[in-house]
Amino acid sequence: MTHELRFLERLRRGVASLLHAPLSLVGLYAERQTPREQYAFTLREPYPIVEARLHRLGFVRNLISSLKYRAYATPPETTVASWVRYPEGALASDHQLHLALYVGPNCATTDVYAHWEPSWIRHPIRHYRATDVDAQGGVERTRSLFEGADIEYAVLPAEQRLGGDAAAELGPPIE
Repeated sequence: MTHELRFLERLRRGVASLLHAPLSLVGLYAERQTPREQYAFTLREPYPIVEARLHRLGFVRNLISSLKYRAYATPPETTVASWVRYPEGALASDHQLHLALYVGPNCATTDVYAHWEPSWIRHPIRHYRATDVDAQGGVERTRSLFEGADIEYAVLPAEQRLGGDAAAELGPPIE
């Protein structure tokens, strides 16, 4: 099922890029930087496999999320997908676990960034204003969820998980 939504993900990325400049004129945004402290881990799998795992763990694709990018990568990288999990269900959860996926070097790995934030469904204004975003809480919840499902991951330093110049210096991808 996730492969059927890739077209919508590409559409989301295109629309967000087009809307960001006009929205920023009135103090709004459609693109946002992913802070380094939201890095949760790297999975030694390409993102299509990771997306299937996320679906089985109760995550859903978040097509209305702003476009996230790693500004500290050279050149800046945008997310390949945005996923969200509502612990008590979409309509009952006050908070959501939001994941941003980035393609690792040579497309062999997937970097997962996470944060815990107010649900966009129950608290749209707090969510949009990024009030109460908890990077550490998101990272801890994500690691716990993956450990509970016996999914192995690695926590890598930035120079081993970035594309571009940093990846070229590292050699072949981790296996």
